[in-house]
Amino acid sequence: MIHKTCLALLCALLTLLTTLPAHSMVRRGGDKGAKTTMVYVFGVSQNLGDTLVYFSSITPVAGAVVKGHGELENRIYYSEQFKKYVESAFGQSHQTTAVVYGTSLKEVEKRFGKMEEKIRKKSPYPPTLKYVRPEDFHFKVPVIVQAEEESF
Repeated sequence: MIHKTCLALLCALLTLLTTLPAHSMVRRGGDKGAKTTMVYVFGVSQNLGDTLVYFSSITPVAGAVVKGHGELENRIYYSEQFKKYVESAFGQSHQTTAVVYGTSLKEVEKRFGKMEEKIRKKSPYPPTLKYVRPEDFHFKVPVIVQAEEESF
């Protein structure tokens, strides 16, 4: 039965992430370059063998880079930030983490509510939702050091 719970929660996460409304993403005309902007991000983390689900607060991130089609650059690093926090702060291991973002606070707040609702409704067992306070954790723009390529 726990596998059904995990599968239901994973499906809910994947459904929400694949059906993000395109109108809330930053669009660029013919320029395929990236744009530095303010985004709002929250994270959801769960060990798929457990019914405990962690939600971060919605964090405004100034200076995030959004690519031409509304794709958050280095999104995996935002996810890793929350995963590492949950694993270290709560002693949880094997966390599966997703981040949801947008350029409109109102739209991200809607997504946050929908995510909570889907997790509560689609779970065959009542999940335990834990909310991480903004003073305990907030997302930061990842600093990525790229090695310079040597010329031969």
